[in-house]
Amino acid sequence: MCCSCCGVTQQKVWVFGLGTLFAVCGLLTIICGPSFIDSMVMKALPLTPTSKTFEKWEELPIPVYVYMYLWNWTNAADVQTYKVKPTFEQLGPYVYREERKKVDLEWHDNGTVTYNPRRTWFWEEELSGGKQTDLITVPHLPSLAASSQMRNSPALLKIMFNQALNANGGHLFVTHTAAEWLFDSFYDEFLHYAMTLNNPLAPTVEDDHFAWFLHRNGSKDFEGPFTVHTGVGDIKEMGEIKYWKGQNHTGWYEGDCGRLNGSTTDLFVPDEPKEKALTIFIPDTCRIINLEFTGQTETIQGIEGWKYEITPNTFDNGQINGNAKCWCPLDRQPDNCPATGATDLGPCAEGVPMYLSADHFMYADESYSNTINGFHPNYDQNNFYIIMNRKLGVPLKVNANVMVTLYIESDDVIDILKDLPSFYAPLFTTASRAEIDEALASELKFALSLPAIGRYIGVGLLCLGCILIAVGLLLTIKRKWYGQSESDRLALKDNEERPNEPDTEANEVDPKL
Repeated sequence: MCCSCCGVTQQKVWVFGLGTLFAVCGLLTIICGPSFIDSMVMKALPLTPTSKTFEKWEELPIPVYVYMYLWNWTNAADVQTYKVKPTFEQLGPYVYREERKKVDLEWHDNGTVTYNPRRTWFWEEELSGGKQTDLITVPHLPSLAASSQMRNSPALLKIMFNQALNANGGHLFVTHTAAEWLFDSFYDEFLHYAMTLNNPLAPTVEDDHFAWFLHRNGSKDFEGPFTVHTGVGDIKEMGEIKYWKGQNHTGWYEGDCGRLNGSTTDLFVPDEPKEKALTIFIPDTCRIINLEFTGQTETIQGIEGWKYEITPNTFDNGQINGNAKCWCPLDRQPDNCPATGATDLGPCAEGVPMYLSADHFMYADESYSNTINGFHPNYDQNNFYIIMNRKLGVPLKVNANVMVTLYIESDDVIDILKDLPSFYAPLFTTASRAEIDEALASELKFALSLPAIGRYIGVGLLCLGCILIAVGLLLTIKRKWYGQSESDRLALKDNEERPNEPDTEANEVDPKL
């Protein structure tokens, strides 16, 4: 604005007009700006082929490290010979970096997307607490699984099975390297024998090699296809599992316990109440897991998140919470349900008596841990938790820690089980750990700060408007507008001349008189 080109009135119009405009805009921005910006952020979150979220979801931008612990049966021979109490030692961690990628994407018109998750693991020597060549003695799952399935068979069949087991590589325990137990696998004589059987009543055996994660590394088909909601059309459905392998119920547990819901841990509903539990489904656990709100906060890379973790209710079977009764398999209800603290995986493990729990049976009934020597629960080390920013629905830190055990029970006919004490043998513990890095944290901080930035802009505009109005008032009171003195001088001169005009006219004489 060029003051020399404007009169005093024009200056006042400009200053008071702009001041009022800035003040009003600032006030509106303070009142409506944060919610408007927040709504724009929420609209940008749903998963689409071109969204920013898609880039982070399709291929996880941060490393995930899987800490695998194997349990060495240190007195296996003595247990078999002298029937002493079993002793196990947790070895590791054997750490692998995990890369996740969604492949075979298929977008649907109903706001969902179907994909196959592919996970690839890479050995991390420097992070590991053991060597891949470590020799570890572990219960022989193929022999024990087959023995479990034959337990209630007629005596003659059990005798025949026992002879076949003894003659074809059946063992109570075997020793192999850590790498072989995890991914590399080892040839198993009993599995090879089982492959040659032509028995329609026996489970199909497709491989004569064994490893806990056999054929998993780099596979896109092992976990099966997931269908999840993208959030398009309903942000409160974002990340929710709709189908797994084409079904919305696992069929392994009755009612709500088998119903698929929650997240796969890659995508969560944003802007949920902090008190609401996190529900996740991990195929390896055969079940959903609820992580409860703790009320605790933790700051990760400068971003505050709420902590959600397992509780004594997580692996309950109805003893603590009657609604958890459905985690007890139907064939064990109503009076033979597992004690609280471990989920019977039999329904999804072809009847093999395997159990899922917190590591070291933390929170579990003592009837589990008392059967062996070697369990030492520690909350800080064994906890399963997620630190979550609920506004954006982004996990800031994850420690998914679970243990799988095998129940070994004495049998009068099967030689490898004769006169053994009954006990829960730990097989392995996995802990998937991830934490956002600085680059991702910077993006999250910017998104979280946008409403505040809008508010600060509003405050700035309001202050600027108030300053302009105040300056205008001061200039008006002090009569300091540009050109004000000249305007006042002319007005004063005009006022001085006007009172003399009547006298002058009265004193004038007509020259004709």
